[in-house]
Amino acid sequence: MPDLARLLGKACMERADELSLMRRDAQTKTELERIELGVAEVPLATWEEVIRAPSLLEERIGPDLVALIWSARARQPLDFFGVLRGLCRKPLATVYATTVDQIELSQGTPVRFATRPLKFKPTTKQMKLNRNSLLYPYPYSLFPYSSREQLRVILDFAHRDRLDDLTWDKEDGLSRIATIHPARGGEIEYSPPENGRIFDVRPKHWDPDAILNLLSEVREEVAIAVLPELSLPTPGALEQALAEEPGAYPPIVVAGSAHCREGVGDDGSEIRANESRVYLDGRCVAIAHKHHSYEGDDEGEERESPQEPEEERLEEPEEETLTEDLTEEPKTILVLSGARTRVAVIICADALDLQIPRLLVSAGVNLLLIPAMTRQSGSFSTVLGDIAGYCQGVGAVANARFVEDGEPFLCFAAAPRPEPAKQLAPLTGKGIKPLPQIGIFDPNRPLPGAVSWR
Repeated sequence: MPDLARLLGKACMERADELSLMRRDAQTKTELERIELGVAEVPLATWEEVIRAPSLLEERIGPDLVALIWSARARQPLDFFGVLRGLCRKPLATVYATTVDQIELSQGTPVRFATRPLKFKPTTKQMKLNRNSLLYPYPYSLFPYSSREQLRVILDFAHRDRLDDLTWDKEDGLSRIATIHPARGGEIEYSPPENGRIFDVRPKHWDPDAILNLLSEVREEVAIAVLPELSLPTPGALEQALAEEPGAYPPIVVAGSAHCREGVGDDGSEIRANESRVYLDGRCVAIAHKHHSYEGDDEGEERESPQEPEEERLEEPEEETLTEDLTEEPKTILVLSGARTRVAVIICADALDLQIPRLLVSAGVNLLLIPAMTRQSGSFSTVLGDIAGYCQGVGAVANARFVEDGEPFLCFAAAPRPEPAKQLAPLTGKGIKPLPQIGIFDPNRPLPGAVSWR
């Protein structure tokens, strides 16, 4: 069913201008609505049977509906459009409400909104933002990107009910999130750079018991905990401990990240990744690989590409730039999905990427978790603001501790409130001695007071 809907959606997107004009004609609009209603009344199981055996179409959905669809073919893709809207009205809605499979998003896929009531006045709802789309008033948007690009997105519904239970409650609202900042989290070491490229970055002082103790401390208060980027020596460094005693830690743990070397790619070369693992009840359920390599200096200062003309920079001494030596194989953003929540994890500089925020919004992500290691606030506000504003979502960045005064931030948080000052806040913990190792973010409260420290 998702594949059929995608093919119809892609054809409709390619001629959206014509379809928009057709819908303005009263007679055509009536014809379109008749197809929609007829398609919606055909059960999902029947559509799946027809997809497997197209020759059964007229027998299974009835000659009257087939005649309606056939009559619209003269104004193709009006026939596709009517069937697509009918599928979104009910059969495809049933898929989104019940599936425990994965849905790979590609151009034309109708993505159903994941929504949950909030205990406060939110930003503009997705339905209103979607008012001029082809699928309005149905709660879908058509995914605009190809799955054959360098980044692809997959919705994974395997843990749908547990995810919904953990991330939203009818009485308590949105779940609280802990950002964890190990005491020596900003102290790193790495092998000597080669040609300005660095890899095998790891914490100087790896103390798994200390990190597990921090996770254990917040177990009763939060459903989610996020560790900083490159805070582990290996991606699976906490895996055994979390698996052995899942009840001792928050049910959702984003275990920071670590550099790793993995087998070989399609061309036979080594894969070098910055990998973050997501654990649900002690079991790894998602893996995120960083797409956008860090580029900066050995002090952790991220650098932008120079914008001024070359001749104006000739007199300035050129500083050494270090680039994170990640391989460039295609990456997958696996979005853990329920009916009410879509969770994505990206790593630090991925938030600065031009394409990734657009992919996340198009996939309807409404809970974004980011392990980070940076001395700058960068463009985190852009991706977090998009998630909050467009998807009525929540975001949290857990940053490493670099210096004792808490600059630039330990936790960067976002919630879907219409007032900018209450929607986004980078929080440093400045003035608190000693510098806190835990931030508790309650999205039900307005920022900056939504984050408390210990």
